Amino acid sequence: MEPITIGEVCKAVKGELAWGDPAGMVTGVYTDSREVGPGNLFVPIIGARVNAHEFIPEVLKQGAACVIASERDYMGETGAGIYVEDTVQALQDLAAWYRRRFDIPVVGVTGSVGKTSTKEMIGAVLEKKYNTLITYKNMNSQVGLPLMMFHLDSSVEMAVFEMGISIPGEMNRLVDIAAPEAAVMTNIGVSHIGNLGSRENICAEKGHIIREFSDNGKLFACGNGDLYDMIRKNIPYECCEGHCGTFFYGIKSEFTGDAGSLTYYADNIRAGENGEIFTFHYPEGEIEVSLSVRGEHNVTNAMAALAVGLNYGVPIEAAAAAVGAYKPLSMRGEIREVNGIHLIDDTYNASPDSIRSNLRALFSYPDVKRRIAVLGDVLELGERSEELHRSVGEYIESEAEKGRRLDALFTVGNESEAIVKYLTENTDIPATSCKDNFELANAVRDAWRPGDWILFKGSRGMHLDEVVGALMRTDEEDL
Repeated sequence: MEPITIGEVCKAVKGELAWGDPAGMVTGVYTDSREVGPGNLFVPIIGARVNAHEFIPEVLKQGAACVIASERDYMGETGAGIYVEDTVQALQDLAAWYRRRFDIPVVGVTGSVGKTSTKEMIGAVLEKKYNTLITYKNMNSQVGLPLMMFHLDSSVEMAVFEMGISIPGEMNRLVDIAAPEAAVMTNIGVSHIGNLGSRENICAEKGHIIREFSDNGKLFACGNGDLYDMIRKNIPYECCEGHCGTFFYGIKSEFTGDAGSLTYYADNIRAGENGEIFTFHYPEGEIEVSLSVRGEHNVTNAMAALAVGLNYGVPIEAAAAAVGAYKPLSMRGEIREVNGIHLIDDTYNASPDSIRSNLRALFSYPDVKRRIAVLGDVLELGERSEELHRSVGEYIESEAEKGRRLDALFTVGNESEAIVKYLTENTDIPATSCKDNFELANAVRDAWRPGDWILFKGSRGMHLDEVVGALMRTDEEDL
């Protein structure tokens, strides 16, 4: 972060300077009191379990330059204090002000599935030509995205920000903060459908990412399946007064419209030794791309990155090399091995769509003795939860009929019992529902054999990463 004055902070957040010198300098912004040091600004967030205002005396003792507070019970003798009505709003206002100190292109990445992997691939491609700031881990929320702005400095030439929403109105605020000039729409699924009501509503809400586009704004949108028609019908183009350029990308065999509507597409997809291989077609030609990850969903993610790179002048050969070198982040498709058994750790989050994508990838792995899935509940599906969980069972059944078969399924959580119930009633695939993660870990440990590939997938709140961790600590003698 480049230093700013306390007076500038006060003006940006429309606050009241309660004490301290407005000429004092701020060199970092944090919401976690444990990260605050000399020269930093602390913005306490009032959460469901903790009111971080109680840490204000502590951070001032640690040398904080300034604190922002919405409760007037806190006064300090050191540093500076600014009173505001709402600390989250203040953080967002300060981030929006700070972002506009830098005249750089920003690419926003949104969608229901694949945001993080796509963001990482785009960043890797753009790094071939630009010093690029990329969203750290999952800092894509109403608090996380603002904090990312403070990592901008004069050395940054481009930025790629992941932008996630769960309720109506959130995308507008994220756009106010990040001001993207280009955007990627990875997918429209059913994540947060309990809050947003329908896929069409989800599409429209996420589509507000284009709201501040200029005449040069570009939207890169996945056109697989019904997405082409859905995006054309539900993205509110009037937000940018019709100036948006839209470029669809997708897997040719999954596109249901006129193939000529795809600006970028992949075909000739096949399994390589280490990951998927495909031919990428773009307006000026084509190139064969080899990935180090499996699954057609990663082919789709790579296409988005290649498309963005081409539009920002990255040579196609360099872009292809960048996506080919991509490795998944922790808990996002990371493959771990214990005693000859491969655990696919994709436990960071889940939706019915992403579960199907991960299962499709599992079925494509060559030379696998047995394929096992360990699934946890998908949360925030509202009234459609049972139906959508059952649809995962229906997908597993349909794949089995095509010869792509699971050898066993384990679930944990009340909602995912619908998957087990469906498979038990309609197939002979062994399916077991466990009452908690302890029982689940033991059940998997009792069932696995060397040579197995086991997929772990569930919403973050199900903590399946803890099951993976417990299994990774299994000694040889436990087998």
